[in-house]
Amino acid sequence: MNKSEKVIWTEGMFLRPHHFQQAESYLEAYVRDWGKAQLPYYWGFLTLELNQEFLNQGKIMLSSASGIFPDGTPFSFDGADAPEPLQLSENQTDINVMLALPHFRRGREEVIFSEQKNSLARFISFETEVNDFNAMSVGSAALQFGKMRLRLMAESDLTPEWTALKIVHVVNRTSDNKIYLDQQFIPPLLNCYASPQVAGFVTDIQGLLEQRRQQISQRLLQLGRHNDSEIMDFLLLSLVNRYSGQVNHAHNLSLLHPERLFSEWLQFATELATFSQSRVPDENLPLYDHDNLTLSFNQLMFHLRQGLSIILEEHAIQLPLTEYSHGLNIATLPNANMVNTFSFILAVHAETTNETLMSHFPAQMKIAPVGRIRELVQLQLPGIAIRALPSVPRQIPWHSGYVYFELEKEGDLWKQMDKAGGFALHLAGEFPGLNMEFWAVRNQPKQSKQR
Repeated sequence: MNKSEKVIWTEGMFLRPHHFQQAESYLEAYVRDWGKAQLPYYWGFLTLELNQEFLNQGKIMLSSASGIFPDGTPFSFDGADAPEPLQLSENQTDINVMLALPHFRRGREEVIFSEQKNSLARFISFETEVNDFNAMSVGSAALQFGKMRLRLMAESDLTPEWTALKIVHVVNRTSDNKIYLDQQFIPPLLNCYASPQVAGFVTDIQGLLEQRRQQISQRLLQLGRHNDSEIMDFLLLSLVNRYSGQVNHAHNLSLLHPERLFSEWLQFATELATFSQSRVPDENLPLYDHDNLTLSFNQLMFHLRQGLSIILEEHAIQLPLTEYSHGLNIATLPNANMVNTFSFILAVHAETTNETLMSHFPAQMKIAPVGRIRELVQLQLPGIAIRALPSVPRQIPWHSGYVYFELEKEGDLWKQMDKAGGFALHLAGEFPGLNMEFWAVRNQPKQSKQR
């Protein structure tokens, strides 16, 4: 027969071992076929624990593991049932080590009764005493059981006769027998928490989301922010709050398939792209590869961290103006590099017409690095030029009756701002009811032209 068929039981039939073997084979195939239909990625580790002590002896050894092989065969072992450790030679570097089991092949022996190195039987028989489970026990009996002939082997040694799962990636084996593993490697999983790397990703994203929630909520609590940036922050906060709930739930689960986590996080990464300069996600989105979760999750984490870093960037910062003397105000820069990454806007209101402000204010306002303002005032030299804006930048609040001026980032004085630490603003004339706000607006990156 080419496949397992259901055994028909009838009264008076002569029972032979074949009946039970075929019945067991049919039930195993039935369960495997049913299981494969439940998940697109049904193979991998549920638990995996490496014996770290053997690494210092040049060996790979598993303390315990459970999961399902790619052919649908479940396995579970610990302690004495673990496969023999794999001894690596010095030239075995940059390799994957596999947990392997011979494939089931019809017409080939599946059980051997003594160990044979070259045999491809899946089980080896062993005998042990077992007790009767019934209350009216008839005592113990010696039964034969089959133990899986699991083996640790290098991926290069695999043939089509084996079904296998990657467990570690060996980076190097030194002359003193120490083995160094790729700490970023992620084996095929049925449970994210079987891998410290994926479990660490969940914890990292949970922490990042909490930080971003706090940051955005603090920005929204600032008074006087009634602009497009505030709307964007509300949308961002809504998005972050939603995925914070999902990640917190995932963090408290004991069993989580990596494809489910990847799917949810990929959606999060693409939604975050809405708040980037391009407004759309990268064309080269990470793909889910169940047999290469290291690449899949590393690429996804890059997109997530990149998207979450956008939240850190404040699009507009109000720089307080401190009055030092009549007509002289100082605005301190929190970061000297801001002169390269921000534009600077001066919002002005006075009890006069906007036309008067636009025509007279630039001539009477002198702006310069803090250390140069006294010299410029005394010698009546021009400062950094300002020009009236036809519309209010969307990143800063709009106030009725205000005129908005932008500092022109050119000339020798502007070049000196790199080391100045702040702006000095000196107003020579009188403007009744004067009120000024000084804003730094983050520059938008230039879009490359499509050919």
